[in-house]
Amino acid sequence: MKNLGTFKGSAILSKTSKMPGYSISTPATDCITGQKLHKVKGSVCSDCYALKGSYNFSNVKPALKKRQEFMKSPKWVELMVETLNRTRSPYFRWFDSGDVQSVEHAKQILEVVELTPNKFHWIPTKEKKIWRDALAGRMVPNNAVVRLSGAMVDGKPPKSFYNTSTVHKDNAAIGLECPAPSQGGKCGDCRACWNPEVRNVSYKIH
Repeated sequence: MKNLGTFKGSAILSKTSKMPGYSISTPATDCITGQKLHKVKGSVCSDCYALKGSYNFSNVKPALKKRQEFMKSPKWVELMVETLNRTRSPYFRWFDSGDVQSVEHAKQILEVVELTPNKFHWIPTKEKKIWRDALAGRMVPNNAVVRLSGAMVDGKPPKSFYNTSTVHKDNAAIGLECPAPSQGGKCGDCRACWNPEVRNVSYKIH
């Protein structure tokens, strides 16, 4: 990217009405594992929310692409840290749309996490191998949770990560059930997704 000046402040970030703080979103069409699961009936990605609704608005799609390009810049970590440090909320979610793209990308995200110790980072992902390789020989920072998503609706939590998430439809929730559906679709006071002591968060399909 030639001009990082076009990515100042909240232009880098996305703000969803559900969550207590900011997020960053990239195109769901660029998800590595997600695009494979999108073709699988009964998978959590088969009816991906980030491939419809407001994510398809003419002003949103270019912004998602720009953020993806921003994260390829050699200076994106520096600018991301500066931007996060200007936000008030201590809670940040990575990828309300999209996912990590490579081991190097994951390591850069961890660098951002380490350089923003005043923020709590929730990193949902379906990229098991990328994060396993990125975390080889190191621990997830204390102010972050890498939460590996289960692949199938009503499926069991993945076994390879301590912190996970699942989606339930006909079966009972596993672990802590996300309270958002009973709270107007909002997190409210719940911060389970950011809490490393909560092993699995189960979301009701919607």
